[in-house]
Amino acid sequence: MTTALRMPLARLWPHAPRPVTRLARPGIVWGSYPEREEREGDERRVGALRDFGAVANLARRRLGRSGDAGAVRRRLLTEGWCDDAVADALACVAAALQASLGHAPRDNQWQAAAGLLDQRLIELDTGEGKTLAAAMAAGAAALAGSPVHVLTANDYLAERDARTMTAAFASLGLHCRAATGSADDTGRRNAYAADICYATARTVAFDYLRDQDGLSADGRQAPPSFLRGLCMAIVDEADAILLDEALMPLVLATGRQDPEHRARLWQTLDLARQLTAGSDYELDRAAGQVYWHERGLHAVAELAARYRLHWINDVHRDESVLQALRALHLLERDVHYTVRDSRIVLIDQTTGRAAPARQLPGDLHGLVALKEGATPPAPTEAGTGLTYPRLFARYCHLSGLSGTLTEDEREFRQVYGLRVTRVARDKPSRLRRGPTRLFDDDAARTHAVIERATALARRGRPVLIGSDSIRQTRALAGAFAARGVDVQCIDAGDDLDEARAVAEAGRHGRITIATQMAGRGTDIEPNAQALAAGGLHVLNLQLNRSGRIDRQMFGRAARRGERGSAEHWLCADARQFAVEKALPIRSLLALARVRGRARALLRVVQAYWQLEDRSARSASLASDRAGSRRLHFTSMGRR
Repeated sequence: MTTALRMPLARLWPHAPRPVTRLARPGIVWGSYPEREEREGDERRVGALRDFGAVANLARRRLGRSGDAGAVRRRLLTEGWCDDAVADALACVAAALQASLGHAPRDNQWQAAAGLLDQRLIELDTGEGKTLAAAMAAGAAALAGSPVHVLTANDYLAERDARTMTAAFASLGLHCRAATGSADDTGRRNAYAADICYATARTVAFDYLRDQDGLSADGRQAPPSFLRGLCMAIVDEADAILLDEALMPLVLATGRQDPEHRARLWQTLDLARQLTAGSDYELDRAAGQVYWHERGLHAVAELAARYRLHWINDVHRDESVLQALRALHLLERDVHYTVRDSRIVLIDQTTGRAAPARQLPGDLHGLVALKEGATPPAPTEAGTGLTYPRLFARYCHLSGLSGTLTEDEREFRQVYGLRVTRVARDKPSRLRRGPTRLFDDDAARTHAVIERATALARRGRPVLIGSDSIRQTRALAGAFAARGVDVQCIDAGDDLDEARAVAEAGRHGRITIATQMAGRGTDIEPNAQALAAGGLHVLNLQLNRSGRIDRQMFGRAARRGERGSAEHWLCADARQFAVEKALPIRSLLALARVRGRARALLRVVQAYWQLEDRSARSASLASDRAGSRRLHFTSMGRR
C-alpha cells in the first residue's frame, strides 16, 4: 500500500478524471515528481480561466481587500483554479509586492500576470515591468501549492530577483530562493524545495537530467532528487530560450581515461594545418561547416601514415580532422570564445555573455584550446541528453514573457502549444527611429559612429552602441580612445561588472559599447539630465539573423514613454550577409545604397535567415524525438 500511494493517481486508475482546475503539485494525485507527457502540437490550457483579461481587471479592483494569504490559499485549494480565486490570489500577491517594493502594479502588469497564469506567452515591451509581472504570477501559483520555477537570463539576475522578492513572498508565507550553477548539490536542492525558485534554464535542465539518471529500475525516484517535478515554469526572455537556444543539446558528460587524448588532438591539429582550403576542403562560413573534396580525403590518408598514434578507423580520423579544420578556420577568438586563465570560455551568441559551464561537442573544445595554447579539458563520455523544446514540453504549466514574440507566434504554437498575446504599453512610445544606413566598409562606419556618438554625448545624451562581438567592441573602444574619447564596454565580463556598467550607461553624456546588449535582460535607466537632453540614443551596429533581436535593441531606448531615439547602421559587405547562394545579394546591396532601401533589404535577408533557422529547429526537434523513441524501445526490449 505504501508503494502504491507514492505513484500518481493516473497510474493507479488510468481512467480517473484529472482535476484540470488545479495546478500540478507533488502528491497523491500528480505523483511525487509531476511532469507532463510530451505531446506534439496540442494547445495548452489550464482549463478554468474564462477570460484572463477579466481576471486581471477583477484582481486590480480587489487590491487591498482580498483577505489574508491563508484564506486565499484555502480558497484556491478548495475551489480550484477558477476566476474568482485566481483574482484574489493575484490581488493578495500584488498587495505584498506593493508593500515591499513601494509601487503598485500598472494595468499592463496585471494583464501580463493573469496571462501567464492562463499559459500564454506575453509580449510586453522592454521597460514595462516583466520582472514584477512574473513575480505576481509566481506568487499566485505558489499560493495554490504549485512549485514554481522562474527562469531568468543568468545566475546574477536569478539571485537579484530572488533577493528582491524574498520579503514580499515571505509576508505571504512563501519561501523564495535562487538555484545557481555555482551552488553545490545541497544548495540547489534547498532552492528547489522553496515555493518559488529563480534559476537559469540551463541549471534546471541539467538538474532534471541528473534526476532522470537517478531513477531506480522500477521507475520510482531514488532519493534524493534535485527537483520536485516540472510543475510550473515562467520563462523570462522566452524567445531567446525557447527559440534561439533550442538547437543547443544539453548533455550530461562523465570523465573517461584516455592517456593518448592530448597527443591525438595535437597530431590532428597538425595534420589539418597541412591541408589547403579550396583544393582539399571547402569552408561554408554561413552554415559553420567544412566539406571535403576528394583530393582532401586522399591527402589526409597519406599524411596520417606519418604519425605514431592512430585513430579508431578511417571515418573517425576524417571526422577528427574535419573538427580540427572547424577549430582553425570557423571558430574565432573574441567572437565565439575568449581565453581566461589559460582556458577556453565560450560566448553565448544570443546574449554576448561568457558561458564558462558550456563546452563544444566532442573533441572540438580541446582542439580550440590547443590552437590558442590553452589547456584542453579532460576527455569525457556523453551521457543523458535533452534539448530545451523537449524539456519545456514536460512542464505541466508553461508560460513566458519577452519584448519580442509575435514574429514567431506560429512556431510557438506548433512546438510548445502556446498562444502569444501582446499586452499594450502603459504609455505611448516616444521612440524616434532614424533611417537604416549602409556604409561602404567598416572604417567608414567607425568614423561616422565616433562623430555621431560624441556629438550626442556633448549635448548630454547617453549613447548605447550595440556590437556583434567582443572583437568589434574592443576595436571600437580603441578607435574612440585614439580620439581621446572615454567609453565603457560591456562584453563577456562577469555579471557583476555588467551590472555596474549598466547602472552608469544611463548617465548624461555617457557612451557605452555593448556586445549583444539585446539579449542581456537588463534595463538602462537614463537620469534626469539625460532625459532632459533627449533620452538614450541606441546605435545598432549588429547584423542579426532575426528582426526580433533588432527590436530588442531599439527597445532599450524610450522606455515607459520616455524620450529616446535609435538608428541602425550596417556595412555593405556581401560576406557578412552570407546568403550569396540564395539571393543576388551584391546587386541588392548596390541597389539599397543607391535608392536608400537598406531597411527593406535587411527585412528580405532576415526573412530568408528566419526560414533557415525555423527549418533547422524543426529538423533538430524531429531528430531528437526520433532518437528518444528509439532509445525508449531499445530499453524496453532489454528488460
